[in-house]
Amino acid sequence: MLDIKTNPNDRLYLNQQPNANAQSIFPANSDLLNGAIEPLNIPGYSAESSLTNLTASSIDRQTQIADFLVGDAGDIFSFSASDRVTGDVADSQLKPQSQSAIANADPLTGMISASQLNFSDPGNSISTARNIVGVENGSISLSDFVGTGDSNDFYRFDINTKSNFNLRLDGLRADADVNLIQDRNRNGIVDSGEYVDYSQESGITPDVINVPNLAPGTYYVQVSSYLNNSTNYNLSLSATPVPVVPDITTPSGPFNSNYGYGLVNANAAVSSTLNRSSLFPALPDLGGTNWALNVINAPEVWNQNITGNGIVVAVVDTGVDYTHPDLDGNIWQNAGEIAGNGIDDDRNGYIDDIRGWDFVSNDNDPRDQIDNNPIGNDFYGHGTHVAGSIAAERNDFGITGVAPNAKIMPVRVLPAFGSGEWNNVAAGIRYAADNGANVINLSILGDELVPSNVVNNAIQYANNKGSVVFMAAGNSGDIQPVYPARNADRLGIAVGSIDVRGRMADSSNRAGSRPLDYLVAPGVEIVSTIPDDDYNVESGTSMATPQVAGVAALVLSANPTLTPAQVEYILTTTANRNGLTG
Repeated sequence: MLDIKTNPNDRLYLNQQPNANAQSIFPANSDLLNGAIEPLNIPGYSAESSLTNLTASSIDRQTQIADFLVGDAGDIFSFSASDRVTGDVADSQLKPQSQSAIANADPLTGMISASQLNFSDPGNSISTARNIVGVENGSISLSDFVGTGDSNDFYRFDINTKSNFNLRLDGLRADADVNLIQDRNRNGIVDSGEYVDYSQESGITPDVINVPNLAPGTYYVQVSSYLNNSTNYNLSLSATPVPVVPDITTPSGPFNSNYGYGLVNANAAVSSTLNRSSLFPALPDLGGTNWALNVINAPEVWNQNITGNGIVVAVVDTGVDYTHPDLDGNIWQNAGEIAGNGIDDDRNGYIDDIRGWDFVSNDNDPRDQIDNNPIGNDFYGHGTHVAGSIAAERNDFGITGVAPNAKIMPVRVLPAFGSGEWNNVAAGIRYAADNGANVINLSILGDELVPSNVVNNAIQYANNKGSVVFMAAGNSGDIQPVYPARNADRLGIAVGSIDVRGRMADSSNRAGSRPLDYLVAPGVEIVSTIPDDDYNVESGTSMATPQVAGVAALVLSANPTLTPAQVEYILTTTANRNGLTG
């Protein structure tokens, strides 16, 4: 996301938003036409071998079932082991686990311990995790030991409603760390990608984990010693249920103040466009780094030979590297212009604009640029990343865009870093509309309070010319989108960001209490193209918006006669609400 903030001189400053890491699974394949829901299991992903310099991390929350016995606890449940370290006590004097007064009973619950279930070392692995209850009913506190002979303690708990989860590990005499885990494949082992969150403070500094809007499910807490140092510890955890916000009834269906109308669904949208009575047949997941395509059900549409042919998507952004090998075959060409003759052949006011226009430098080279900036002269490639998500070519390397045969119209209105101007943004929108863009992607963030009239007028102009406009909701975690996305109550569609498990990204601005055309799409750890023939992982509503723009290209490829209002109605009424959490 590029932030645009207006100063008194109406110049705009851009800030790259921080990434948010979160991944998991959720029931994304909703048969909206038949009423059936098919759970979509998306494995933890890693970079494709053909992609270089990728640094995606995989952090997952999954719902899973465990079958250990649990006991009952009151509003506050505390347990203190009798083997607390006092003074300088040798490791040999420290017990590897707190001892229960009842043989084979779990000291936290009083229930039969895992050892009676034929598990060795109860509490030292996910398979033998100690059960604790009452996390949703109040604060639970317990004390125990990790160190020599007992380097890990695991605790298991359940939450039944979406909750704000809090954990604190303190009372340390040596360094220890804590992890929050979901064993999503239920194999009893902590696999890569199953860490929901973690804290690794150094020394005896308390470790804290706070996870808002934690989805219902079974979770594990792992307390581990650092370098096998021995220490007692106090562990406190609680989960406060998040109040349920009632949906608002609208002509397009239920509207949620967090995720609006839901997750964009390419299969349902295109099926509806073609007046089908059922969805296209489901396909196996693509695997690799393609989780976003799986979640929005794009491959099912491709299988019908609907891939965005004939549709032009304008990327009004920092420019597009039109020489990138995963994009060069899908760059829009201005048929009315003769390259290099120095004449405005099509009389659109721009000389030799054979592949778009650069409104920053006022020339015909709309590529992402290297800018002089305090961070360094490095490509940021925001616009190129957006373009790849929309229409990267479907070949045997790199990535594939949502609409892999659509054409990208590069329109550079902002530098990679530094200041930009609303007038350039507005001019870029008008240029796109005047030159035949069916879809316009605005991964640009404006003011939270004051709209830009010049941009609003340009969006209205584009809408009147037949262009559907998609706008990033913003990355400040606010309860409603910033401008221009806040105008989606009357123009275009605002887009928020979710992770692979269907959870709203913490940084994503929500839909708000006033109904507007708001959808969500994958926007956390998205792999896409960047300049210099490279790829990178980025997160934000900037990455979610092109996913929806790409689906719009598929819809229009199926029926190019649709108006912007009809496209917006199809996308909002076919969105998938299953498994989403705010």
